[in-house]
Amino acid sequence: MIRRLLDHLPEKLLALLAAGLVWYQLRASEPIAERTLTRPLQVLGVRQGQSVSGLPQTVELRLRGPARLIEGNNLSTVNAYVDLSGVGEGAFVRNVQVGLPAGVRLVAVEPGRVEGRLEAVVSRRLPVEVHSPGHWLHFEPASVQAIGPRGLVDQAVRAVGVDIGGAQVRLFPVDATGEPLESLALNPDQVRVVQREVMQAQKAVPLVLAEPPTSLRVLEARVPSSVTLVGPVAVLASITQVRAVPEWRPGSYTSPLQLQLPQGVQATAPVQGNFRVAAR
Repeated sequence: MIRRLLDHLPEKLLALLAAGLVWYQLRASEPIAERTLTRPLQVLGVRQGQSVSGLPQTVELRLRGPARLIEGNNLSTVNAYVDLSGVGEGAFVRNVQVGLPAGVRLVAVEPGRVEGRLEAVVSRRLPVEVHSPGHWLHFEPASVQAIGPRGLVDQAVRAVGVDIGGAQVRLFPVDATGEPLESLALNPDQVRVVQREVMQAQKAVPLVLAEPPTSLRVLEARVPSSVTLVGPVAVLASITQVRAVPEWRPGSYTSPLQLQLPQGVQATAPVQGNFRVAAR
């Protein structure tokens, strides 16, 4: 067996060398390509109860290597990451690291160095404020828990929502200027409407006396110049004057005034006038 392997050994070694030279020449002449990829920036080494902010969502990679490796789906394993193992709470600067398959070289990564902030995740209770134009709103709970990075939680002053007539109102955390803090979570993130009542307001408006019948002539009419109304805010806003209709008849008398008002609006007190009327 050994003799058979050793037979024609020089010729076999020469053939093996020739094959190696051909393989090397083929590899040396293999076309080289470049490719640009966008990859999400992964964050490693963050412990439970910590939050990272300020980092870009993605990075751009420029890669170089044999065309057979660069083209197609051969780069699906390429990843970009920063490792925050051992980083303490506060600001940090880290280089972006890239995982590449064998034979592929990293030409450039943008950005290659990133800045961010590592903070503890904390919670704090916020009072709830719900805007319900034209209504008094009773809701529960009166406060909710804000959860997020310490810096954002410290900025939050209240949770606000806008009532649109449903059984529940969605809440959003805001800072002292009213700007929303979108990265904060609320628990719960909505309140339940227990009762909704129309908000009542008062408004004084001019009183306009209705014209008498053509068969009567008004000699004297003494009526208030204005009347105070109570009703829903939105309805009162549309009223600029009120038409008053007395009992028209010949003679001198005091008559209550019938006010022509929209539904849900009434005067705060009865209104009357003194009249002296004659037949034509």
